[in-house]
Amino acid sequence: MDLQGVGALVAAGVAAVSVPATLLIGRWQTKAAVQTARAATAQAEATYRAALDAVRVQGLNEYDQWRRGIQRDAYASLLQAVLNYTEHATNVFGQSMTDPHQFPALIAASKPLATDMSHKRLVVRLEGPEEVSAAALSLVDTAEALMQTCRDWASSGLARTLLDERGSAHRREVDRIKDLIATFRIRGYWSLIGTPQLPDDAAAILRELRSLLRAVDMSGGHIASLCNEQSAGAYGDAASTLDSAIGHFLTVARTTLHRGPHPVTDPLSPADPSGPRQ
Repeated sequence: MDLQGVGALVAAGVAAVSVPATLLIGRWQTKAAVQTARAATAQAEATYRAALDAVRVQGLNEYDQWRRGIQRDAYASLLQAVLNYTEHATNVFGQSMTDPHQFPALIAASKPLATDMSHKRLVVRLEGPEEVSAAALSLVDTAEALMQTCRDWASSGLARTLLDERGSAHRREVDRIKDLIATFRIRGYWSLIGTPQLPDDAAAILRELRSLLRAVDMSGGHIASLCNEQSAGAYGDAASTLDSAIGHFLTVARTTLHRGPHPVTDPLSPADPSGPRQ
């Protein structure tokens, strides 16, 4: 075989050996490129998820702060409404001793305050939580109890004032009314009005009282005010109960606002089947 033939055979052999080597090297290179791409993809996904988690946490924190702000405003608004209402109740109590005739106007002025307090209480009930809502209900009830005490006191004062004013022209009728009221109160008949237990003599007193009041230009509705006379100590007891209710409401509201983050549903959480899949 000449040299050209030998060279051709050698070149063919080298080519035969180099082809698998080239394929092997190419496979290694491809595998390395795939691994690098996978690593880059994993890194990019991890970076994306970390950024997404950070945004999610920030969003939840901002939502929690927003919720606390809404609740704080609701609690403060209710407390202010209660204070406005009970301050007016105190005015009703005080005016009844200085100018009893102001009673109807004062009671009319209390109605918008009562409506506002009731509305603020409903807002607290909506915002929750339940323990704050319960404390708010107790607070409003004690405020209403204080107003009722002041209302009864003022109504009684106005009725006595009107009766005294009738005395100059109707002395005999007024004296008789006072005697009957004293008898009615001493015997405890007041609590039996409207019940089957009201004795016949009490019913007879009521009929006479209505007749006498009409004679002095007063209505039968004043009988309740004249009989249901409040003591000054009743106001102090109601005010003390209100102070306790305010303190309890503040304690419960403060505990709620200062506790850990509110539980919220994260719409992006993997546990939420309705959330988007990444």
